[in-house]
Amino acid sequence: MINNTGQPRILSCDTGFQPVRSVLPCQSPRRNQHGLKARVAVRGSAFTLMETLVLLGIFAILLSIFVPYLLSIRESNRRIACEGNLNKIRDAFRMYARDNNNSFPRVVYDSASKPNTYTAFSGPDAADPFAPDSAVRPNDVTASLWLLVRGGIVTDTRIFICPSTNDRRDPAGNAAGELSDPAKRSNFRGPANLSYSYASPFSSAPGFRTDDTKPSGFVLMADKNPGEAASQYPADAPATELALANSPNHGGAGQNVLYVDGHVAFQRTPYCGVGLVIDKDSRLVKTPGDNIYSARAASPTTLTAALLTFSRGVVRHDVGPVGNDDSYVVPTAADVPPPPQPPIPARPAISRPTATTASASVPASAP
Repeated sequence: MINNTGQPRILSCDTGFQPVRSVLPCQSPRRNQHGLKARVAVRGSAFTLMETLVLLGIFAILLSIFVPYLLSIRESNRRIACEGNLNKIRDAFRMYARDNNNSFPRVVYDSASKPNTYTAFSGPDAADPFAPDSAVRPNDVTASLWLLVRGGIVTDTRIFICPSTNDRRDPAGNAAGELSDPAKRSNFRGPANLSYSYASPFSSAPGFRTDDTKPSGFVLMADKNPGEAASQYPADAPATELALANSPNHGGAGQNVLYVDGHVAFQRTPYCGVGLVIDKDSRLVKTPGDNIYSARAASPTTLTAALLTFSRGVVRHDVGPVGNDDSYVVPTAADVPPPPQPPIPARPAISRPTATTASASVPASAP
């Protein structure tokens, strides 16, 4: 209200407070003030159910975005470390070849009765894989790879373990678990101590060689062979099916591959051996190559249909590479150590009688 002087009239309320200028009906500030404080206190004391659900939803969305991203970064780092392992193994192969007439490591090869077979993980505690009575069986592909350790070229067996797997390095100890000289061993202790597969050096195919004269697209080593699934899907199968033919090391996404020319690449399908053609512009596969996880045929042959580089091939212990350009990297994820062989009996010593004993054995003649 306005008084006669033109100024607002001060209204006084009998509330014990100082007069306030107001043109509104008199109210109790104490009630208004306390009510305001009470509402603020209740408002800030807890979230409503709706607010909690909204926050949980936002949190779930953030997790769905960042967790896969963090996992992909971790797997990317592991792939890089896996590639580093293969680079170190490549250097070891080169050192071995330099000292062994440019040949890659290979133990005893049974060309007579088992010309196109392979075995794995036999005789880890054998003193010499080349001894006639060795517990290492002929055509053992993992014992061939262990020659890098026996020769002192590889001193840290962790390079044989892909960081994307749960495998563990071979401690290079004896059967009792005691540390010993790796040169006194002849093989990996078991499948959990090797995450990679090595190109089988055992074949009776004409012109097959185990040296660095292989074509540049030949695969010398790769993430572990998945087994029979590698030969069940053709090169033009959907990506979801080809993932089953890939190595299990990286969750079916692909495999790191070491080529004989020395470079390492991550390939999305197993059809990445000799014959692979990639378009330079799109970086897509133009022509599939050899299936590195299978032998191209059940036995060496000259039939053109069987020698197509992108055939599904065969995955078995009783097959081997069908030609010098056929990469068949083993062991597979299903391979286990073979049962121990019965001990080979020692040959009896042959006694050769001397002239003295011979004459003594002749009965005395009658008088």
